[in-house]
Amino acid sequence: MLIYNLSLFLIFATLFQFVNTDVKTMYSLNDLGANNFYSKVLIISLFSMAGVPPFWGFFSKIFIFTLLCNSNFFILFSFFFTLLFLGLYFYIQNIRFLNASNGSNFTPIVEHNLRNVPVYYYMTLTVLFFLTFGFMFTEDLLIFTS
Repeated sequence: MLIYNLSLFLIFATLFQFVNTDVKTMYSLNDLGANNFYSKVLIISLFSMAGVPPFWGFFSKIFIFTLLCNSNFFILFSFFFTLLFLGLYFYIQNIRFLNASNGSNFTPIVEHNLRNVPVYYYMTLTVLFFLTFGFMFTEDLLIFTS
């Protein structure tokens, strides 16, 4: 749950950083631009939530699938495995919309000389590092919790 909460926190913190008054669908994310820092943050957090292998969301899903197989819950395993691919399709479609954008209508919510923008960047880079390289610390976290 911690991994998904961190990913969701990062997505919503990023979405609150820009203003788009015409946001009605996911297609409105076209205004970000593919080379924007905000779109890269959204892409990494969506990949982590989708369970793409180098991110920590993948390892949490592998732990759950391993636990289900070891407990002989094969029907539940097949149900979750099917849901995994349906969710993966949803996340990939969102990432496709982010990469097929032009970035012409992007307006940041704050100017870069305010104090909350560096706090957002430091927080975002810390969480992105944790989501990207968190699998290296999984064994330490398991030892710490047990």
